[in-house]
Amino acid sequence: MEAKKKVLLIDDHDSVLKLLEAVLKLRNYAVCYASGGAEGIEKARTENPDLILLDVMMPGMDGFKVCQALKQSETTRAIPVVFLTARGEETDREMGQRVGGQGFIKKPFRSADLMATITGLMD
Repeated sequence: MEAKKKVLLIDDHDSVLKLLEAVLKLRNYAVCYASGGAEGIEKARTENPDLILLDVMMPGMDGFKVCQALKQSETTRAIPVVFLTARGEETDREMGQRVGGQGFIKKPFRSADLMATITGLMD
């Protein structure tokens, strides 16, 4: 039996984490999560996810800084990062690409769009 693909969710809102977890588990993904940037970086190192869904606006360390730190680490550099955020300005998208993100999904999102992005990067 093939191992489940694992997605790390990094978001400071429990309601978003629960929604994402439900959507992903319905599609047979394993899920782990972190509620902030520093915790997310540590989880990425220890959990070795296949993909990271990362909120941009978080207290302390924002998602762009988290992604930059992940891409600078040998351990986490190759993990695809998809930003999931209420911010959808072109400058935000450009910043996401500049720091190493592979995708950008605007909240509120449709689960079909989310899954299309995820499967495009992992399968």
